Amino acid sequence: MGMAKLEIGIFGHRSDAALAIQDLQTHGIRAKQISIFTKQKTIVEQISKDTGIGKAQTGLGNEGLFGTAKGLAAGLNLLPDSAVAAGPAARKLAGGELGEEPDADGLQISLMGIGIPGADAEAYARHADQEHIIVVVVLEEEDSRQVGEILARHYVIGLDT
Repeated sequence: MGMAKLEIGIFGHRSDAALAIQDLQTHGIRAKQISIFTKQKTIVEQISKDTGIGKAQTGLGNEGLFGTAKGLAAGLNLLPDSAVAAGPAARKLAGGELGEEPDADGLQISLMGIGIPGADAEAYARHADQEHIIVVVVLEEEDSRQVGEILARHYVIGLDT
């Protein structure tokens, strides 16, 4: 059992992200190894439906009045935008704040919590805020190169763009 490693791809379009995930699945990567996050809930829901990676989570706590009020406030731009996520990392990433000055609930902090270095985490959070779709694959080190190559085939965007 080698070290677990993260392989991450950034996509500008829902179809590219979904096709990349389906390609990974064709190559033996299981749904439970794949997470996605971005700003748009509908995009996460659609990719989730197309690939079976798990339900979209907003982290807004959809139970009861408070969850509804918070969702409504976010919709009216009274609250900062926050990440919507699906897959095994969704619980940690969903609800992470996006934008210029996220507080301690910022997505960057959540990404650092799953093992992404600070500067990279900040860049990924910025991409999510721009409505790019970020695909995170957790795998054994020996599968890493192949997964990187598969992601690269699907119009992946550079971290620094």
